[in-house]
Amino acid sequence: MAERDHPVYCTQCGSIVSPGNNFCGVCGARVSPNARGVAPAQIPTQVLPPRGVPAGGNNRPLALVAGLGILFVLVLGVGVIFGLALLRSEPETGGAVEPPRKRAAPAEQETNASQPAGDERLRVGDSVEAEGVRATLNGVRVLPTTGFDRPVESPDNLFLATDLTFENVSDRPIAVSSLLEFALKNKEGYSASQSMHTQQRRLAEGEITPGQKTSGEIVYEVPPGSRGLQLDYRPFLRGDAHTWYIGDADAFPQAEAPHTGSASVSAVPEEVPAGSETEVVEAAEDYYQAVDQENWNYTYDNLDSQTRALFTEEEWYLKNQFFADNEGLELATMNVVMNGSSSDPVVSVTVYRTFKDGTSLTRDTFFVSEEGAWKHRFSQEEIDIFMPGVPYDEFVAAQ
Repeated sequence: MAERDHPVYCTQCGSIVSPGNNFCGVCGARVSPNARGVAPAQIPTQVLPPRGVPAGGNNRPLALVAGLGILFVLVLGVGVIFGLALLRSEPETGGAVEPPRKRAAPAEQETNASQPAGDERLRVGDSVEAEGVRATLNGVRVLPTTGFDRPVESPDNLFLATDLTFENVSDRPIAVSSLLEFALKNKEGYSASQSMHTQQRRLAEGEITPGQKTSGEIVYEVPPGSRGLQLDYRPFLRGDAHTWYIGDADAFPQAEAPHTGSASVSAVPEEVPAGSETEVVEAAEDYYQAVDQENWNYTYDNLDSQTRALFTEEEWYLKNQFFADNEGLELATMNVVMNGSSSDPVVSVTVYRTFKDGTSLTRDTFFVSEEGAWKHRFSQEEIDIFMPGVPYDEFVAAQ
């Protein structure tokens, strides 16, 4: 028998190895050339080859499968490493990838650049828009001290008038109240008191409709030589304050007393009749008796023109009646003391009142010689209490 005709047995499992193969197709053991034609010492029970692997033939499919497996493992490992690298480089956005931002068009870039900085530096002539109102500080001037216009806090104080314009740029009516929205301060933080002057341009307070404007002056008493003055504006007491930096009091122009033709208007106060001290006291007593009787028509008619200009008749009635209803005080006794001389056009008085429930109140206020009679002028304290120009519902909510 030729060499190829001799059967070859695997010395490990006893399976017949196909001629020419050096490895057993069943167990994979190497077959020695000496095993050709030699029967194994013990022929085991026939072992079936694994499914899909032929019993005969060479071992190339097995090697190919093993190589593909190794290649698969390598590819899988590279993929895992690449994936981990991507996870490390991903921004911490909760798993959501932020889309690339659209680059602003040139027009958008120009608009953004023109927006005002957070720290605005407003000067005289500048405007600011907030809460539906465009406010402009048109100018500042010093009004003269005359026989009719004298500072209350100190005789040396100046009357500083700030000229303002308000425009309603919203779609609804808006109430303007200078008393609550503005404060004039110096660099030390001192707040000046608002005042009134016969030469000021009155600012009509109340509502302005959409597209409407209103202008006028707000007057403050400031000490001479005040430095670093600034006007703070906080619309409707909400949001951020806006500030005009207006400089030193000495730098503003001084207004002259008005003239009619070539004749100067006299700055001498109206002649006060004899026994005026008694009349001042009686005028104060009559006024506060009317308050006790809730006679708001009398009290309104006996306000001086400066104070009466702050209120409408309806506003005056509503706010006085609110205090009368909520305090419920019934007058028992009253004493009025005049401070200073009755020859002054504005006389300071102190009113002491006691009530039947034992409550007592002291009020420092003013009376003015006007049109041959003594009329009541509000102090800053009274202005703060009555909040002129503030709508009634806001006034009640503030109490």
